[in-house]
Amino acid sequence: MVNCHISDDVKRIALRLKNRRRDSDHEICQLVDFSLSTLYRTLCRNRATGDVTKKLTIGRGRPRKLIHSDCLYLLRLACHKPTLFLDEYSCCLEEYRDLPVSLATIHASFKRAGLNVKQVQKLASECNPMHPANYLISHDEVSKDDRTYACLWGRAPVGQRVEQHDPFVRKRCLSMLAAMALDRGIIAARVLEGSFTHQTFYEFLCDDLLPLTNPYPAP
Repeated sequence: MVNCHISDDVKRIALRLKNRRRDSDHEICQLVDFSLSTLYRTLCRNRATGDVTKKLTIGRGRPRKLIHSDCLYLLRLACHKPTLFLDEYSCCLEEYRDLPVSLATIHASFKRAGLNVKQVQKLASECNPMHPANYLISHDEVSKDDRTYACLWGRAPVGQRVEQHDPFVRKRCLSMLAAMALDRGIIAARVLEGSFTHQTFYEFLCDDLLPLTNPYPAP
């Protein structure tokens, strides 16, 4: 007989017929359509456990090489130094916990814990966590003249130049210096004719920007 799943209800019906003692074992097997060995195993299981249902198998498969405390050690190590290679994790386990394991086992442990490989986001080691980004003010200078918006690239047939009539003389030049805060946008700006010099930049800092800032260590 080919192995097949037999419902627990069918096994209980076979036990009721057996307890009724009106039918032989062969007749019971013909009625429920399974073998004598199945009937005897069902009787033995019912006497031993009080039910015909098989107990769920616990711990099926190969035992894991890493126990819970070893996995926690790997997770703490990954939080402390997330850029280690798998062979470096293996060396740490072998050196400090006397546990030689394969790289595949370590990778599977990380995968079960929800850790995957990602691109490293590089942070400046010189950055002071006590001074967040909103403490900083960025400023830049931009200038414009009549030639600013002239296009430098165009399309033409092979062997021919791209020609277009645009202003060739700078004429009047305007420069702008602006300061921007991360949480408030542009907070100060100054526009003048020509380019900024050392003196005009210093005046912008003293007259326009510094009055808007707070003394250290306030943001």
